[in-house]
Amino acid sequence: MFYLGCTPCLRALIVTLLALGSVNAVPTRRDNGLPAVSPIPQQISSSGKGVSLSGGAVTIVTGNATDSATIDAIKAIVSSAGGNAVVSTKPTGHGTQIVIGTESENQVAAAIAKALTGNSADGLVADGYVLASGDYKGQPSIVLNGVDKRGTFYAAQTLRQLGSGHNIPGVKIRDWPLMSIRGSIEGFYGEPWSHQARLDQFVFYGKHKMNTYIYTPKDDPLLRADWRTLYTGDNLTQLQELIETANTNHVDFTFALSPGLDLCYSSDEDFNATITKFDQARNLGVQSFYIAFDDIPTEFHCDSDKAKWVDTGNWHWLADAQAYYLNRIQEEYVVPHGLKDLENVPTNYAGSQPDPYKEEFGTMLNKNISIQWTGEGVFSDQINDTSVQQADSTYVTDKLFLWDNFPVNDGNRNRLFLNPLTGRSPDLYKYLLGFTSNPMEQAYASMPALANYGDYMWNGPKYNADDSMAAILWELSGSDKTVHNALLAFVDINQNWPYRTPEVYSPQLSSDIAAFWAARKAKHGGGHGASALINRLALLTTLPDILPRMAMKGFADDVAPWSTLAMQWAKACQHLISMIDAVDGGNKAKAESEFNAAQSWVNKTKAKTVNDRNDDGQELPNSITPITGDGSFDTFLANATTIYKSR
Repeated sequence: MFYLGCTPCLRALIVTLLALGSVNAVPTRRDNGLPAVSPIPQQISSSGKGVSLSGGAVTIVTGNATDSATIDAIKAIVSSAGGNAVVSTKPTGHGTQIVIGTESENQVAAAIAKALTGNSADGLVADGYVLASGDYKGQPSIVLNGVDKRGTFYAAQTLRQLGSGHNIPGVKIRDWPLMSIRGSIEGFYGEPWSHQARLDQFVFYGKHKMNTYIYTPKDDPLLRADWRTLYTGDNLTQLQELIETANTNHVDFTFALSPGLDLCYSSDEDFNATITKFDQARNLGVQSFYIAFDDIPTEFHCDSDKAKWVDTGNWHWLADAQAYYLNRIQEEYVVPHGLKDLENVPTNYAGSQPDPYKEEFGTMLNKNISIQWTGEGVFSDQINDTSVQQADSTYVTDKLFLWDNFPVNDGNRNRLFLNPLTGRSPDLYKYLLGFTSNPMEQAYASMPALANYGDYMWNGPKYNADDSMAAILWELSGSDKTVHNALLAFVDINQNWPYRTPEVYSPQLSSDIAAFWAARKAKHGGGHGASALINRLALLTTLPDILPRMAMKGFADDVAPWSTLAMQWAKACQHLISMIDAVDGGNKAKAESEFNAAQSWVNKTKAKTVNDRNDDGQELPNSITPITGDGSFDTFLANATTIYKSR
């Protein structure tokens, strides 16, 4: 997403990841002794004795609750704990029971929630829930009482994290999100996500309590260039599967059109084309719609618009035309069909300072229509309370939410951005409906940042970037320590997000390199004391073989060009270290041999191995040279080369 004419404000927080080295098992408890749950619940406390799920039948008491995703999730939890899940609409009065549902679905769930915690979920905001475990009338019981169906589903996701072996600890949780919109917007240029990647994203969002996905890849012609054309054939079949999978995982699939390239705002024909396109998606199960006016020509495309909204030089003509079209959709389509209120990103979507377009657009727009904004710049390294409050005023709205251009890499398609989400004020929930992250072209590699967003949007005041990143990296790697260490090393060399100041370059690798040079200098050439760097380089050479063993298989596929590149650089650096040893030992022949071997590996790093596509949607295989560890590998090469040439 690019906004011509707007310069981002660039500030940053420097975040360091966990140092590479020995690691503990997957963390199950926080420092306060309470179970580790992500996102961190609003209220959680111990209730004493836990509940065992192993060794016999565990009754899932549903009442009138029928949500298959919730029931299936609980069945899987029971099975993994060694129990035998049995579904019943009524309590059986014996054995362990897990009672689920909203108050209207299952009054027993509400009654047990009140008994174990003092309150049911009644009165919580949307998506909230109560979860408790303990003894209820002499029976081991767990209750998952949602304020709505999604809330009960989220309670099941929390229960999944509480399991440790065969037992669920004794806890009382009352939880709710601080932001109502929590998710992603597939709004980048370049290679859209694959169909399977989108399906996997929805499952991931459900697990991380994210409820929104906005479908608007820039290079999908049926959303932008050919927005009037209906879906047919495989495109229609896949769209239906996407919508159904999103709904199953309690994710709002928001269907977005980008008609501004050639839209006639005053045209009944174009309005009807919009509604026809929306109707096709609504008939497949979509309840949320969006119009994107970003990155479009600031001109009218028909004489009727020019006559209706005269250009007087203050941009009111464009704002008025867009508001007119959006208001028609809201008032003539959204409201009559009982849909979620319309969402929109305007043409001027960045910066909080007033201007004629923003004020006129917000003033004329129906107040129920939400507006997206990217912060002070297209890429915002920090977003603070003052900035957001100013933007609320500037856009004349109380329905602002963030299109956050992180970790999107469509402007830097040779890079991965695996640094944590930082620089967002913990109190933005007071002034915003929520966030949608604009992720990378690599869907699975975007999951670390997306999990950060999930944790932040649910409970910003308790969000900790390091803890959130540590948790998601364990989830993605699985519990194998070798795989986890490899993932940490890979994440470390992909920290350079160019929209923050100062930039961060491979903090752990850089530290090991600095220690290498310091040790060599201290020994005056009599050895290099480079064990940390040598060990790290040895690990980096194994990335192409180890990362495919991750629990999240798609991650390794996404990052394959970069993991191969890391291996090549590590091999080069190994030879450079051997060359330095040879120089220090006076062995010129070996120094030359090792330097030439290093150069051979360096040459391999220049290969184009990343796919792309042009503005016409044409695939361009192997057209981009990836970059990783820049500022570290290349600097080490330069310094080593100086040593070689001065031998």
